Amino acid sequence: MKLSRTFYYNTFKHLLIADLIVYFTILKKKFLDICIYVGITISIMGYVMPALGLSKQYGVFQLVSLIAAMGLLDVYANVSGLVADFEGDFALSYQLTLPIPTRLILLKIVCYYALTGIIVSFLVLPLGKLILWNQFDLTKISIIKFLIIVITANLFYGVYTLWLASMISSMKQIGQVWTRYNFPLYFLGCSQFSWETLYNQAPILAYINLLNPVTLIMEGTRAAFLGQDGYLPFWYCTLGLTGFILLYGLHALVRLKKRLDFV
Repeated sequence: MKLSRTFYYNTFKHLLIADLIVYFTILKKKFLDICIYVGITISIMGYVMPALGLSKQYGVFQLVSLIAAMGLLDVYANVSGLVADFEGDFALSYQLTLPIPTRLILLKIVCYYALTGIIVSFLVLPLGKLILWNQFDLTKISIIKFLIIVITANLFYGVYTLWLASMISSMKQIGQVWTRYNFPLYFLGCSQFSWETLYNQAPILAYINLLNPVTLIMEGTRAAFLGQDGYLPFWYCTLGLTGFILLYGLHALVRLKKRLDFV
């Protein structure tokens, strides 16, 4: 008997809600980690580094980078959990036996990682304001653009996590997540500097770096927070990210079908 779309939707919804309920039980401890990491980083960047000659707004610049990158910082742990699951208990096996399309199970995983990344990004914003206070002008923020880029960025991080889990064959290779994938994307992805600055110093490298999805995330988030001047066009960034979401997502789906022997 062919099941209805309503059944698929309700099953998807309840699986996602169940995962989020578990996440909220650890959110308090997660927030403490965020306070420590963001508090130390932004305090140094906002009050110490300007004394060495950097702009007084460098703290704000780095705060926006952190908001843009919080989902990426969780990728290592999320990929580790998935790969360990593939090798060990295989908790996904139960969900994969449910009478719903496999793609919905994978979409549920992506949405879960995206939603948790969005929550963390929202938590960083008021914390950064408290630390930087007058340095951080909230009136410059475009709320609509902020919501669009945060959602799009974290959807990419969710798909990227799934893709990485398909690329890492075992826990013995889990160190590659940071050294081979995350670090190059993050450090070359305009996390410490703007794309315009890179272009002024190395135009060819700057154009190549447009193929880095993190570059689009960083520049799009800065355009939403600090205004369009000096950054890549916001809508170019969101459109490019949408393309990366589709590209990584389709490749991950193909690889995971082979790896997990879906029926």
